[in-house]
Amino acid sequence: MNKRHVLAVILLCIGSFQAFSQNLLIKGGWVFDTESKSFQKNSGIYIEDGIFGEGEGASDWEVLNLSDADYVLPGLIDLHAHYRVSYDNKAYDDTVAMPKIFLANGITSTFPAGEIEPEKMWGLQEAIDANERPGPRILHSGPYYGTAAPDWNSDFTEQQIRDRVDYWAKRGALGFKAKGITKEHLAILIDQAHKHNLTVTGHLDSGFRNSVNPQDAIKMGIDRIEHFLGGDLLVATTSAYNSLKDLDPADPRLEEIIQLYIKNGVYFDATLGTYGAIGLVDSPIFEDWAFENQYFTPFAGNVIKNVKPSSFNELCALIYPVKQGVLKRYYDAGGLITVGTDRPLLLDNYLGGGIGGFFIHREMAAMVEIGIPAADVLYFATQQNAEAFKISDRTGSISPGKWGDVMIIKGNPLEDINRTRSVHTVVKAGKVFDSKTLLEAAKVKLGPEN
Repeated sequence: MNKRHVLAVILLCIGSFQAFSQNLLIKGGWVFDTESKSFQKNSGIYIEDGIFGEGEGASDWEVLNLSDADYVLPGLIDLHAHYRVSYDNKAYDDTVAMPKIFLANGITSTFPAGEIEPEKMWGLQEAIDANERPGPRILHSGPYYGTAAPDWNSDFTEQQIRDRVDYWAKRGALGFKAKGITKEHLAILIDQAHKHNLTVTGHLDSGFRNSVNPQDAIKMGIDRIEHFLGGDLLVATTSAYNSLKDLDPADPRLEEIIQLYIKNGVYFDATLGTYGAIGLVDSPIFEDWAFENQYFTPFAGNVIKNVKPSSFNELCALIYPVKQGVLKRYYDAGGLITVGTDRPLLLDNYLGGGIGGFFIHREMAAMVEIGIPAADVLYFATQQNAEAFKISDRTGSISPGKWGDVMIIKGNPLEDINRTRSVHTVVKAGKVFDSKTLLEAAKVKLGPEN
């Protein structure tokens, strides 16, 4: 048999999750160049032993032939990729359905942004690395730092926090996440993480009830901020959520916090789309184009079906247009933006429709809707995410020496960002995955059984 047909035969006839060859050549189609933020005619993408190469000195190439309608992008990076599921005050990290759904949607690297069960997540990574399970890379965060962690103690000493950072850094954590943390503890976390050249991100607040305003965290040296830009417009007499709903994106005072981000090179992960989803916003962006109910267990699906709108849904509906205006103003000023989904499955406090893996396409579409060019959004989700996490030497673009990760879609997403939803093939470290096969295996698997 001609070798250039081998991959297609494996995927179609065996129906396995993946095909793997030591040396893979992807021919045809168009490829996204992160430097020019444009698509160029593909002259050949070589992946040798899981790494992008030049195609020199290797033999026995397996060939993946693409059509002129195929567009190739670097594998997406989700910097807020929760695996968490919770119900009846019990929480766990899902290692069955979520990994397949992330990978099927072109996400080849995930930062869990606080792991509920770190040991379980390390086990998942080991199984993925051993080709025992399909899934994206786990850019480990280890446990939360703050009250979001089940084992957190507000009386932790400085040395205990430093020891905690050292332990997880030694285990292989690539970054840390703070949530529900005090100023004193956050300063220690940032200092110790930076000694390991690792980044810190935070779900912070307004300063209300001993929380930390992002403005103060930036002065401490934090690397990334989630959800709220912060600043003096988020008053410490109430929560960030309550402050944000009344914030005017055109307020001149917002400029000071934006410039603080820019001056300090701090990245902002707005998680814009998740607020629209929680707010039950009526928009094509949040339509269930993937028929996501088919991925829930019958029990989880029934719980979701019986959810009634809450006051938090109403609050997020008010917050969403504010976040749209704030993010656009931040972008126009030259602020650094990252892309994350922030979609844990919280059946006790339902966050609206949208499973994490699928949701990255909604997040990108939400950014384009407010006027950010699609080319920039694709850059954020690949190269800029890698730079923000200090792994741009390993991923983020289709360049020799980096991980051999790509997603292949139909149609040019610069003309219509929704075309990123058409992922049909994902390559991670030279392994070729069929998206439909991955998704089929994830059906009826997400959520508790009872």
